[in-house]
Amino acid sequence: MEEVFLPVLSHFQNGNAWTGSGGRLRYRLVPESEIISAEVWEGPFCYELSAAEEKREFPMTEEGLEEIRTWLLDWGGQINTRPPKSLDETLEMRKQPQDNG
Repeated sequence: MEEVFLPVLSHFQNGNAWTGSGGRLRYRLVPESEIISAEVWEGPFCYELSAAEEKREFPMTEEGLEEIRTWLLDWGGQINTRPPKSLDETLEMRKQPQDNG
């Protein structure tokens, strides 16, 4: 994963969430007061059908966005270098208990 697209800071300051992907990496960013809550998981499924692998909070600043970008690139490297899952393994991921909220 070479690049992560993130919206500008005002997107989050105006209360908008953001979801994205890069290869098998999936991520969700949600503004909450002065922070951005971030979660990552391995695709192919959407947030509601997946279990987060890590949850973190970042400051809602330009520096915070750069920290998020670095964090996502690291996670993208980890997730996208894993051996591909078989169809059965992928479907099994969907049956795991959800811990997204």
